[in-house]
Amino acid sequence: SRDVEDHNGHQSWPGIVSRFQLVILAGLRSKQLLRGAKPRIVADPLKRRNTSIALEELKRGLIPFNGLNEDQPPQTAVASQQPE
Repeated sequence: SRDVEDHNGHQSWPGIVSRFQLVILAGLRSKQLLRGAKPRIVADPLKRRNTSIALEELKRGLIPFNGLNEDQPPQTAVASQQPE
């Protein structure tokens, strides 16, 4: 599996194979955070938006996800996390 490379050619997005996949997964995770899911990183909600939190979680490999494919609806791609 390939990882998305940053502008210097370093692989820094575990399991992410395309920028499209990154955008989809970050959007799904951002919606989870908006609906009350707890961030998996230490983040000040007054200083960081859900999108940047989601991207950082994905970059650190903290969000388990299933591969995106045509047979799977995007809503199930990111592991669900219910608000506590």
